[in-house]
Amino acid sequence: MRLSSFFIQGNQPHIEGNGKEISPSVMEQNLKNGRQEISGKAPGQSVTGEVIEKNGNDILIAIGKNQLLRARLDSNIPIEQGQQMTFAIKNAGGSKVILSPLFANTANNPNITKALQMAGIPENEASVKMVQTMMKEGMPIDRESLSQMMRTVNLNPQADVETLVQLTRLGIPVTENNIFQMEAYKNYEHQMTEGLLAIADALADSISEMTASGDVQGGIELYKEMIFLLTQQEDGAYNVNGEALRESGTVIIQDAEISEAEALNSMGLEEAKETDFLQGEIAHAPENISSQAGALEGRDGLTGKELTNLAGQLRQAGMPEELIRSYISGNISSEELLKQINEQLFSKTTASVEAEGMLQLLTGKELNKLVKNEMTGKWMLSPEEVSEKQKVEELYQRLNNQLNRLNRILEQGSRSDTPFAKAVSNLSGNIDFMNQMNQMFTYVQIPLKMQGQEANGELYVYTNKKNLAKKDGEVSALLHLDMEHLGSVDVHVAMRDNKVSTKFYLKDDSALDLIAEHIDILNERLNKRGYSMNASFIKRDGEEPETVMEEILKQDKNISVLSGNSFDARA
Repeated sequence: MRLSSFFIQGNQPHIEGNGKEISPSVMEQNLKNGRQEISGKAPGQSVTGEVIEKNGNDILIAIGKNQLLRARLDSNIPIEQGQQMTFAIKNAGGSKVILSPLFANTANNPNITKALQMAGIPENEASVKMVQTMMKEGMPIDRESLSQMMRTVNLNPQADVETLVQLTRLGIPVTENNIFQMEAYKNYEHQMTEGLLAIADALADSISEMTASGDVQGGIELYKEMIFLLTQQEDGAYNVNGEALRESGTVIIQDAEISEAEALNSMGLEEAKETDFLQGEIAHAPENISSQAGALEGRDGLTGKELTNLAGQLRQAGMPEELIRSYISGNISSEELLKQINEQLFSKTTASVEAEGMLQLLTGKELNKLVKNEMTGKWMLSPEEVSEKQKVEELYQRLNNQLNRLNRILEQGSRSDTPFAKAVSNLSGNIDFMNQMNQMFTYVQIPLKMQGQEANGELYVYTNKKNLAKKDGEVSALLHLDMEHLGSVDVHVAMRDNKVSTKFYLKDDSALDLIAEHIDILNERLNKRGYSMNASFIKRDGEEPETVMEEILKQDKNISVLSGNSFDARA
C-alpha cells in the first residue's frame, strides 16, 4: 500500500452554478479546453469570462462552453463570484496564466474616485491601480500618502504600479535595481543558484565575444581575474583598490614571493613527477591519456572523453606535460590546475602559437565545466555545511567581496556590456535586495551543492512582534526547496516551546512516499536536540506553489527580525 493514500489530497470537486458537481475528469478536460482557447493569444490581447472561484490572486473563470481557465491576477482587486469581467493577458505561457483586470472593470469604484478627487489626482488606469494596491496593502489613502505615492509612480513610468506600492510599504528604497529584483522575486526568477551558474556560463560566452571583436587581451584578462578569485584565499594580497597583487613569473602566497619552481613543488607537482607511473609514456602517447581519463570518468564534472579533450587543449596551450599528467592521473586538484593555467596567462613569454591554443582552451566547454565545478564548490554550501554555525554568513561575505571586486574590474573598458558583466551585476543586485529585505524580514537563500546536482533553498521566518515577545509565543517558518527529482518542496514549520509541527507540500505521490519513508531520520535528529515533532504530508493540486515573496506580502507589515537562536534549523 502506498503511504500517499493516507495523505491529504489537494484535488477537491468543483460545483457548477446549478449546484451540480463537476467530476475531476470533466474538470480536467474543461481546463484543457480553456488553455487551448487562449493558446494563440499574445500578451496584451483580452479574454472575457464569468468568475467561478477566487482565492487571493488565483481565479477560475468560465470563458466559453466547456472552457475553464485557471489564472493568477497581477493585482488583488475586489471580485465577486458570478461577475462577468474582461482581462488583459500578461502571460499565457508556462504553467500559469497571468491576467490583468482591464481599467473599465474597476474605474467605477466610488471610494477610489473620491480618494483621488480629494488628493487632486486625475483618475486614470495608473492612479486607480495605485489606490487599489495601497488599500490592499493596508496603507493609508489620505491626501499626503496618495500624493507621495503618485510622485513615485510618475518618477518610474515603466515600472509596475503594484511593485512600487509594495516596495514603499516594505520600506525598501524604490530604485531601478530594487524594482527589477522585486519583479524577479514575484515571478520566481530570483534564484541564487541559477544566478551563480549563469556567471560560469557567461564567462566563456563573454571571452568568445571579446576575442571575436578583436579584444583578445581583454578576454584573457577577464579570465585571469575570475580564476584568481576562485583560487586565492580571502586573506590574499590586494592593493588599496581591491586588485590582486601579482608579478609575472612569481606566485604571491600570504605576502611571500616564491618562484614558479617552488610553487610547483609546494603543490606536490615535483613529487607527482617522481611517482607518476605514466612518466615517459604519456608525453607522446595521447592514447595513454585517454586510458587514464577513462578511469577517472566523472571527475570534476567531466566525462572521460572531456578529460581527454582537456588534456589535448592544455598541451596546445603550452602547459607543462608533467602538469597535464598530474591532473589527469588525479595527483593534483582542479584548483591547482586552474592556478597553473593562470600563471601561464600571466607569463609574458607565451609564443603566438601557444596563445592561439590558450584561447581555444579558455573558450572550450571542458574548461568552462571545470570552472563551474570549482565555482559551485566555493559559492555554494553542502547540506552538511548548512548545519554549521556561521557558514551561511561566511558564504555571503565571500560572495559579496568577490562580486564587488569583479564589478570594479568589469567597469573598465569594453567589459561592462558583456554577458558575464550582466550576470555578475544581476547576482550582486539580488544579494543587495536580499540584504534590504532583511531589515524587516528574516529571509535568506541558500544555494546548495548536492551530490550530482545543484538546488536552491529559501528560508523565511515569520511571526508577529507581540507573539515573539511572549515566552509562549509561536515561531513559524517556511522552507522552500527546488530539487531536480522532488521538484518544488515547501515545508511549513511552527514551533511552540520544544514542540515542532511540520507540513510538507510536494508535487506527487512518489515525492510524498520518499519523504514519508525517511521522516524518522529528521525525527531522530530533532529528538537529540530536545524537540518533538509531528509531520503531515500534502499533495499539491497541480498548481504552482506561491512564491516566498507572495507569502511575505501576505503578512502584516510589523514583522520583526528574529534572533539566531529562535529556531534550530540545523537538524
